[in-house]
Formats: sequence, structure tokens, C-alpha cells
Amino acid sequence: MEIPRSNFRPSGRLLFQLVAFLTFVGACLRILAHGYLPPDDALRHAAFAVSGRSWDQLLVGRPEALFDQSPGWHAFLRLLHAVTGWGPEALVLVSVGLCLLLFFLAGLLWVRHWEAWVLTLAAFFLMDGSLIQRLALGRPFVVTAALLVCLLGSVRTPGLRPWWSRHHLGWVAACALATWIHGSWYLLLLVPGAVLLAGRWREALRLGAALLAGCLLGATLTGHPFRFALGQVGHLWAALGQPATPKGLAMEFLPGLQPLLPLVFMGLAALWNRQQIRLRGLQTDATFILAALTWIAGYAWVWRLYLDWAFPAMALWTTWQLDEALSEAQLPTWGRVQLSALAAVAFVAITGVDLSGRWTLDGSSQGLAPLRPDTDALLPEPGGVLYATSMYVFYATFFHHPHGQWRYVLGYEPGLMKAEDAAVYQASFGPQEPSRALAPWIRRMGPKDRLVLEGSSNQPPRITALSWTYTGINKWVGRKLEQTPGNPAR
Repeated sequence: MEIPRSNFRPSGRLLFQLVAFLTFVGACLRILAHGYLPPDDALRHAAFAVSGRSWDQLLVGRPEALFDQSPGWHAFLRLLHAVTGWGPEALVLVSVGLCLLLFFLAGLLWVRHWEAWVLTLAAFFLMDGSLIQRLALGRPFVVTAALLVCLLGSVRTPGLRPWWSRHHLGWVAACALATWIHGSWYLLLLVPGAVLLAGRWREALRLGAALLAGCLLGATLTGHPFRFALGQVGHLWAALGQPATPKGLAMEFLPGLQPLLPLVFMGLAALWNRQQIRLRGLQTDATFILAALTWIAGYAWVWRLYLDWAFPAMALWTTWQLDEALSEAQLPTWGRVQLSALAAVAFVAITGVDLSGRWTLDGSSQGLAPLRPDTDALLPEPGGVLYATSMYVFYATFFHHPHGQWRYVLGYEPGLMKAEDAAVYQASFGPQEPSRALAPWIRRMGPKDRLVLEGSSNQPPRITALSWTYTGINKWVGRKLEQTPGNPAR
């Protein structure tokens, strides 16, 4: 599909594009101005770029799982750190702003009226605040989400292109970058799958071949293509294919957390478009098919499919309905200016409001931060191991201490853990007393190791084998004062 053209003169189009860009930049800056730091992977990505270490030097886990799953993103952050000297906090802020801006701008390529895209996003963010919070996590999956928007935009209009067309070559290059930067290459195949279900099998075949070539090229950029490609699939199975309690899973891996209001908004947008949305038309609409299938999968299986795949497809499809309605309305210049002003103000206001403290959140407060003079005594000693039952302890502690010479039993995903450690982690969410559920870890601990557990200031964990110190952030740090027999973590 060719990029839609507006009826305005080039100078007018340029002015509206500048307004759109400034609107997006203003929204990003307003979010960051609150002092926002995301609570999870953005912290460890930045710390990893600064640490200069590999994952097998940082985590106690299965050797085959400890490979870099986002090598391109880490290469970018390392380059930024080397050129600017910025530390983890500055790298996180850049990650948040860049990811937001990338996704916001991706939709502008496929509409005539930028206001349609902005108003659609604002409406979705208003109806489901988790969507903007997800995009503001500063994680490289947003790169894939932006690519998804572009892929869906490019296949909106049916048409069989030559194998070596610039579209196919562009898909190969974009998919290679997304694979190298984010990983999860297998999810990109959902797009040709939706095109196939739309009855356009020749297009699906060529798109699928281009995306597979891009995935292979992106995996090759890592230097170990087969380990990387197969390891991504293995990581998916370790994260979702093993028995686990709901408390032991990240929230994004739980099902059925999305509201229904965005579906109502999609229907209203279609009605306003004044076009008859026939069932046959929806059956051949790849974007609608992808949105519907991933929404259902997110509701019934994994919420993440709704957040990262259904939402971009739903937003883009809804935007096209509004875009066509605005084209039919043929607003005069002053009317277009008024609508642009309304869209800009609404977008910045809705995205930037600090509902429930979402933008004043300091995600780095969940770990062992240098907030008190005895913090060093609470940290593991060089060569030690930090045990914890919360991934947020890893994220924040690693963020504050990227050069710490210890390892973590629980890192950014329980699926990375050794089988015996994963069993202890899952048992910690069961009915057993902590002293029994965590007994294998406690027996293995030595004087260099630490165990971090949550608890109020007046009630230390009932584990008498350890000496406990309260950190001041609803967490206790336990340690053994003397060496006891046991097998250290390897």
C-alpha cells in the first residue's frame, strides 16, 4: 500500500506533520517530567549495557537459557553509554521516550489525517490505561509493535507485488532489525497468517517468506543464529509451557485482563464512517482478523497478546474508519486547525495525567538501593548469590548495582531458572511456611549470600536460620553469619 496523501498543499501537510511530531514529543516529555522510572525490564536492559558482563555471569540458571535475547537493543544502549557516558537512569529515560515516540510516529505513515490516529490512541488510552503504561515501559517489544503497525498498513490494500520489490526488501530489513533488537521472531509470522486467513494466500506466502528471511538475517546478526532462534522458542516454552501458579507468573502472562470498551469504540468509529461494514469485508480484512484473533487469545490465554498485538491492530483499524470519515467530511482549513488543536490537547492531557501515581512511580525502589549507610552490608559479597522471590528485587538491585560481583537466582524470568530453583520459587507462593518452602535455598546459602523477602517493619520472616535486617522498603534481608554445610549455587 502506498502512503496516503492529503489534499493539502505540501506546505500545509508539513505544518500538520510538525504539529503531530511536537504533540508526541510533548506527551513523552510530560510523562518523563513526573520523575517516572518503569518497574521492570527497562531497568535491567540499561544496567546490562553498563555492566559489561554476560547473562551467565549475572544469573544462576540453565546454561542453554542464559543468552542475550535482545542483542540489538543492548548494542544500542552500550553505544549510547560509550558515547555519552550516561548511566543506567539516563539510558532508561531515553528508552522510554524513544519507544513511545517510535510507536506514535509509526501510525502517521498510514493515514491522511493525523488527528484520526491521535484521537484513536487518546480514546484507547482513556478507556484502558494499561495500554499507555505498557508502551511507556521502555522495552524493545515496542519496536516490534511499531513494525506491526507498518506491516498492517502495507498490506491493507490487496495486491501481489514482485518477489524483489522494494516492499519485500523493506520487510526483510525491518524484520531483521526487529529480530535483532527484540527477539520473539515467531510472533511476526502472525501477520502473514492473518493475510492468509483473509484469503490472500499468494500475498501471505510472499510476506511470510520475506519475514522468515528477515528473521534469519536478524538471528545471524547475533553471531549464533541457530542458538538464538531456537532459544527464543525454548524461552517461550519455559515461560508459558510449564505448570506455574498465577502468582508466579508475570501479569502480562495472565489471561483476560482487558476491558470491553475499546471494542465498543471500534464499532462506533465504523458507524461514523458511514460505510457498510459487511461481514464479507471483515472476513477479507487482515488487520481486523489479526485484531480479533489476538484479542480473543489475550482474553483466553495470555494478556500480552492483547497488549502488544491486538491493541496496535485495533487502533490502526479504528483510525482508518475515522480517517475515511474525515476525508468524506472535507473539513475547511479552519475546521482542520480546530480539530488538530483539540486532538493535540486531548492526547497530551490523557497520556500525561498521573492517574493512581502511574507516572510518579519509581520502579527502582523495589531493590537494595543505596539509600542507607549500611546498604553495602546488606548486599551479597563478591562471589555470592542473591536469592529472592520477586523479580522486582532483581530489576531494581541490578539497576542500582550494575557492577556488583554477585549473581541472582531469580532474574527477569522464572523460566531461566534451574529446575530445582524453579521448584522452590513456585513453592514460595504456596501454603507452606517460608521456612519450609525456601529450605533448599537456606541450606545452600553461605556467608556471602543474601535472601530478600517482603514483610512489614515489625514482623521479620520466621526463618530462624538467618539473621534479618529491615531495609526500610518493606523488605527484609537475611544472611548466614557462619558457613554451614551445603552446596553453593553453581
